[in-house]
Amino acid sequence: MRKYIQHEFLKVSHLVTGEWLHPVHNHNHFEIIFIHRGKGIHCLSGMRYLYSGKMMFLLAPCDFHHFDIQEETEFTFLKFTNVYLKRTGGMVSSNGLNQEVDKWNREMDEFLIHARSQGLPLLKREEDAERISKIMRLIVEEWKESHNEESEVIFLFIQAILSIVRRNIQPVPALINSKHHEKITAIVNYIHQHIHVVEHTQLEHLSSAFGYSKNYLGIFFKEQTGVPLRDYVNQYKLHLIENRLRYSSLSLKEISNELGFTDPSHLSKFFKAHQGINPSDYRSKLSALQG
Repeated sequence: MRKYIQHEFLKVSHLVTGEWLHPVHNHNHFEIIFIHRGKGIHCLSGMRYLYSGKMMFLLAPCDFHHFDIQEETEFTFLKFTNVYLKRTGGMVSSNGLNQEVDKWNREMDEFLIHARSQGLPLLKREEDAERISKIMRLIVEEWKESHNEESEVIFLFIQAILSIVRRNIQPVPALINSKHHEKITAIVNYIHQHIHVVEHTQLEHLSSAFGYSKNYLGIFFKEQTGVPLRDYVNQYKLHLIENRLRYSSLSLKEISNELGFTDPSHLSKFFKAHQGINPSDYRSKLSALQG
């Protein structure tokens, strides 16, 4: 099965199509799929869900899916990793962020259980489906203008969507046991959470943390993701650096401290080896293009 890897905290896409071109796949991220119009079948983790008109689906990283489109369908996709709230929620309020993360995780579990209950759509009220359709279009417009993963506006729009979903579902008596999640998803999430500690993203530490031998973990990770573990860590760290250079005023020293580099020189060498340009010149080039 194909696994799609996303390094960004958030990615937004909008699509109108009469044919689904992706193979059956899963992801390393959560995904909200909103259907504005169209008709067909969503094959999700072994279940078949008929859709017609406005509908919403929520996918966990371990889910696998594809669409069988019968009439031209208009989609909006919100794809976000497990660290999205930690990165973006802090922009809204630094107080009680851990509580917000816990609340987010509990709500995600509740929504996912409800979404898997046959005959229980996430949205029961047509009025709410129409409201979310409008919010989704606003998110797409905002994303097209900024492509900013840490946009406070998009974050608040997503919170509004989840608030609308919350009032459409009944409380779920018990939360799902997360042990069924694929091991590779746990490893990828661990890397995301500990990317600032070099030792915690090294093969020796990860193999010990997840109970694998070093040789087997390397083979297992490459088989599941299509890239060597070290390459994945480097690609993710590179993406974080690019994000800081593009959207923040953090100095190279601050970025290097945050991401576990010994000093700005170490950061510059790493960045230039992968991008062919040093980070200061990269930031200057971006400023010139935006100016």
